Amino acid sequence: MHITDDARLTDSRIKEWFLREKARSERKNLPCSQRVCRVITISREYGAGGARIAAKICDRLGTNWQVWDKEIIDAVAESAQTRAQMVESLDEHAMSWLQELCRTILNSHVLETHAYCRHLAQVVLALAHQGNKIIIGRGANFLLPQALNIRLRAALDFRIRNIMEFEHLSHEDAEKKIRHIDRERMEFTRQMFSRDIDDAAGYDMIIRTDNLGLDPTVSAIIAAAYERFK
Repeated sequence: MHITDDARLTDSRIKEWFLREKARSERKNLPCSQRVCRVITISREYGAGGARIAAKICDRLGTNWQVWDKEIIDAVAESAQTRAQMVESLDEHAMSWLQELCRTILNSHVLETHAYCRHLAQVVLALAHQGNKIIIGRGANFLLPQALNIRLRAALDFRIRNIMEFEHLSHEDAEKKIRHIDRERMEFTRQMFSRDIDDAAGYDMIIRTDNLGLDPTVSAIIAAAYERFK
């Protein structure tokens, strides 16, 4: 079986069209007063402090706000009526057409990338309907352009030190893990949305957490949120 580059490109455009049309139709069903999306999305380089920053933002915004990170896996699994482990294998991981074909042959109950993409869109859009959510990763910024979309970056050495400290890894293992996860997230974004994860046009703010620090980063995002959602 041979899939040409043109076929893969067409497949990518179909997924992009589906997500865009789904988001547009969902927004049309909202009352005008609710079309400002009270959601903060946080895209992050691994080790830049995304989870800690999201938790701090949530604490300062109040108890009516929620952070959604790994919880998205369970929500997608419920939407797709499949096991969470199956969703986790696709979650922010790129998969080639050959890998997906092998998975499908070996397991008839596998969740295909198309299905994952569809259910992910449904979950993220449902969260946007509810509002007061902080969504970490999963390309949510490309699904919710009307949200406050943040990208967190930091120098590699800074991220290595963070991962060494919090995951008790050696310098070599921490660097290897960072490079692997960054690459996976980049390929996931390209595969799912045909976008570059570092494309500045996809974000309202790009913050260097190593230069600014965690607490000032939190304050900057909250200030932007108050301005956006007022």
